[in-house]
Amino acid sequence: MENWIQNLMESVFDKVDKKCVEVSVSGKSRYLALKMEEDYGFLLSERNITRYYKGYISREVKKIKPNKATLDALAKYLEYNNFEDFVQQNESREDEVLRKLSGRIRKLHRNIVVSLIINIVLIGGLLFFISTYYRKNCMIWINDHYEKIRCSGLELETGLNEDVLEKFKKNTNNR
Repeated sequence: MENWIQNLMESVFDKVDKKCVEVSVSGKSRYLALKMEEDYGFLLSERNITRYYKGYISREVKKIKPNKATLDALAKYLEYNNFEDFVQQNESREDEVLRKLSGRIRKLHRNIVVSLIINIVLIGGLLFFISTYYRKNCMIWINDHYEKIRCSGLELETGLNEDVLEKFKKNTNNR
């Protein structure tokens, strides 16, 4: 959008340079303000026109973005219906393709981000479930000692107690 405003301003001031005998910025601004009021009934102050010139043409000051009504009026000065008409008629096929492509790229980028977030949440949930399900939180007596097992509801399993697991062994000493 900013590029199109720049193009519009350059075109407007090119036309002013060709039509106006004044060479000063204030003279050109006065000419354009009178022309806009007389031909199009649009009031645009000389001061604003000077600011547009100094921002977009001579780049002496920071650019001030014109409102939609001003853009439309300046486009009418260039014999377009409005600013959108100016853009459409001056937009090359490449610009149109780039504009459409950038919209698709933004949409694709958004979809990728959303799918990554969903995948991270799903994988995190799956890892939590697997780690909880396969954790060995129980123990069972096997022959002469306790062994860690995953809780499964067996009759002889008990909750995991690390001290009992390490210390309790069947005494096999014969007297």
